Amino acid sequence: MRRRSLRLRLLVTFGLGAFVLSSLMATLTYVGVQRLLIDNQQQADLGQSYVNADLVRSTLYNSPPELSNLLNSIENASASNVLVRTHQEWLARSNSASTYDVSADTLNTVDAGRATEQTLRVNGRIIFVVGVPIPSVETQFFEVFQLSNLEHTLRLLLIALIFGALATSLIGLSGGLWVARRTVRPLTEVSNAAALIAEGALTTRLLVNRADREVQQLTESFNQMVSQLVQRLERDARFASDVSHELRSPLTTLATTASVLQQHRDDLSPAGRESLDLLLADLSIFQSLVEDLLEMARSDGGVPLVMETLPVVELARQSVLSASRRLGLDEPPVEVASGVGDPLVRVDRRRFERVITNLIDNAHRYAGGAVALRIDVADALVEVNVDDAGAGVPLEESEQVFERFFRGRAAHDRGIARGTGLGLALVRDHVRAFGGTITVSRSPDGGARFQILLPLVQSEGT
Repeated sequence: MRRRSLRLRLLVTFGLGAFVLSSLMATLTYVGVQRLLIDNQQQADLGQSYVNADLVRSTLYNSPPELSNLLNSIENASASNVLVRTHQEWLARSNSASTYDVSADTLNTVDAGRATEQTLRVNGRIIFVVGVPIPSVETQFFEVFQLSNLEHTLRLLLIALIFGALATSLIGLSGGLWVARRTVRPLTEVSNAAALIAEGALTTRLLVNRADREVQQLTESFNQMVSQLVQRLERDARFASDVSHELRSPLTTLATTASVLQQHRDDLSPAGRESLDLLLADLSIFQSLVEDLLEMARSDGGVPLVMETLPVVELARQSVLSASRRLGLDEPPVEVASGVGDPLVRVDRRRFERVITNLIDNAHRYAGGAVALRIDVADALVEVNVDDAGAGVPLEESEQVFERFFRGRAAHDRGIARGTGLGLALVRDHVRAFGGTITVSRSPDGGARFQILLPLVQSEGT
C-alpha cells in the first residue's frame, strides 16, 4: 500500500484549515450581520406601524372617507402595504396591498386583541407583517413591509464573503506549499542518504549548509549516528571474524574427535560410553551456541537484509523441508487456510528459514515436536503459526521466552533437552527486521502456538 506524501498532507492541512476557518468566519459574519440588519429593520418598521395605526384610528374617528388616501400616503412614505379590517371584512387597503400577505395566524391573533409580528417568505420574497388591534373603533390594522432591499444587501454580502473565503483558502494553500517545501526538503535529504547507506555507501554524509537550528541539529545527529554505526559494524565484523577463527577451529577438532570415538564406541567401557554421550550432547549444544552467537553478531552488527517479495506458502514449505533435513526430524505438515490463495511477504529468505528452523528445533527440544505449520491471512497480515505438541508456555513466561539466554524450567532440569537460550531471541529479532511481530499463545491442539504476523504485500495490479 502506497503511503500518502507528507508534503501533500501538509498542503491539504493548510489549505483545508484555511478554508474551514474562513468559511466559519464568513458564516458567523453573515449570520450575525443578517440578524443585526433584520432586527434593526424590524424594530424600525414595528415602531412605524404603531405610529401609522394611531393615524388610522384618528382618521376613522374624525374623517372616515379619507382613510383610503391616508393608506396610500402611508404606502408611499414607508414603502409598505397597509390593510384595514373591521368586523371580519376588509374595510380599506393601499394600492399595492394584498390580503394574501396576511396569514390566518396573524388574523386570529389580532382578532383576539393582541398585536403581533411575523416574518414570512412569500413567492420568494421576505416580508415583515405587523398586525395591530384598534379596539376603540373595532378595527384591525395590518402593515406589510417588503425586505427586498435588505435581502439584496445580504446577497451582496454573501457573495463578498464567499470570494473572501476562497481567497483566504488560496493564501492558505500557498502558505502550506511554502511550509511543506521547507519542512520536507531536509527529510528528503535524510531519506536519500539513508537509502544510500542501506545500499552500502557507508561514506555518505549530510551537508550542513545554511539551515534552521532544528535542521542543523538533525543533520549533525544523523552524521554522528552514521559514524557510530560504521564503527559498530567494523567492530562487530572483527568480532565475528575472531569468534569464527577462535571457536570454529577447536570446535571442528572436537567434533572430529568425538566422531572417531563414536566409531569405536563398542571398545569403550560403560563409563566411557556414558562420558561420550555427555560429550556429544554438550558438543551439539556448543555448536548451536556458536552458530547462534555468530548469527546474533551479524544481526546486531546491522548486516543489511536481502529483502525479497516471496510467496509465503512456498517459502514456508521450503523452510520446513530445509529445517527438517538439517535437524534430522520428521517434516511437519504445512496447512493453508481456505481462501488464502498465494499471499506475498517481504522478507530475507535466509533469515526466514532460520526463523522456521529455530521454531521447529525449539518445539523438538521442549514440546514433543511441531504438530503443524498453519498459514492464514487476516486484516492485511499474514499469519504463520507453528503449533507444537507440548504443554504450552506459562502465561508469565510468554514474554520472557523471547529474551536472550532464557530457558525457563529447562535451565534447572537436566532431564529436559537443553538449548542455548538464544533461538527464540533470534527469531524475534529477525521477525522484527521483517516489520512483523511474534507472540506465543495456546494452540487449538493444546500445545503452544508461536504466531508470526507479517505485513501482506499487495501483488502488482492489485
